[in-house]
Amino acid sequence: MEIYLYIVAAVIILGMIMPQQGRQKKYYIIAMAVLHAFVCGFRYMYLTGDLRKYAAGYYSIVDSGWLSDDVLQEGRNTGFFMLTKLFSGLTNGDFQIFLIFLAIVTEALVAVAIYKYSPIPWCSYLVWNCLGFYVSGFSSIKQGLAMAILMWAFYYIVEERPAKFTAVTLLAGFIHMPALCFLPAYWLAKRKITFNTIVAYLLAGAVLYLFRTQVVNFIATFYYEDETFVLQESGLGGRFFMIIAILLCGLVLKGFQEKNFSKLFNLLIVAAIFQMLSGFDNIFTRLADYYLQFSVLYIPMLFSNYSCNTEIDRSQSRAILPFNDRSLKIMLAVVVVVLIWFYYNYNIGVEIEYAVDDYTNFRFMWDVTS
Repeated sequence: MEIYLYIVAAVIILGMIMPQQGRQKKYYIIAMAVLHAFVCGFRYMYLTGDLRKYAAGYYSIVDSGWLSDDVLQEGRNTGFFMLTKLFSGLTNGDFQIFLIFLAIVTEALVAVAIYKYSPIPWCSYLVWNCLGFYVSGFSSIKQGLAMAILMWAFYYIVEERPAKFTAVTLLAGFIHMPALCFLPAYWLAKRKITFNTIVAYLLAGAVLYLFRTQVVNFIATFYYEDETFVLQESGLGGRFFMIIAILLCGLVLKGFQEKNFSKLFNLLIVAAIFQMLSGFDNIFTRLADYYLQFSVLYIPMLFSNYSCNTEIDRSQSRAILPFNDRSLKIMLAVVVVVLIWFYYNYNIGVEIEYAVDDYTNFRFMWDVTS
């Protein structure tokens, strides 16, 4: 487990001593991308039960034809299995090389998004770790790659290029079919945040909650065949309220004059809506993650004021309680403590039910000889 603490320590300490503004911030971001890719890529390739399943498929798929069921998978996640077959053949079945490749691609795409849009890179990497996005990628390698590709898709939301946004999102869905839930994101992100918009979201959430069983089983038909989901937990879950708290902080501390922040606010609302369905199955938490991952950009924006190159829409509402830079820094320090507490209690300090899935028992590839 110590390696995860060391990474967070490196995120904070290097963030204090390395530049965080202008072009110079790229050196910090490169250092973080290399660190995260190194730890993730060179982890023991059978670290979790999921990785063992992926490895078994990696070893066997080399003997399957490109048009076989093992590769095409009836159109579900076909891109991932084609990539698996390609690398399995090129590497003579070396699964570790495949994991290294995935780690490099994922961390590179995350790094580019942070460089382009985060006003506080070290805070972005802290969120990336503490909310579990980095750790989840150790097992959920299909989803981890698809989530990183959607970070790339966000660039086309900002640049208002719907065709390229759609193409990149379809690519993510080709890798992991549930990523297609991000297709409406381009048009949702463009919505201006007004009183009527907030009311519309509240009404949509209320209707969804009332008819959640029907909605869940309708959504499931696109990915699961002949399977009916039953509500396992009646509550909304702690993570739902965490997302709502983050959204309320944006309403109070930031306002919506900053265009990119307004876009991110819309995306996090969708994350909250998907999270409402998590009581049925973990798949809906994963759908929420496709939107919630943009908190790595959203949260740092809460604690930074506009810069000279920030796009501003003066017609939008301002913060309800604007704070000066000193107050924002104090609140950021409090958030750091909360994030680390959340990290320990809900990611690296949790009790793993099955020993085979214990990612906290981290080992590098060279730590295991057989």
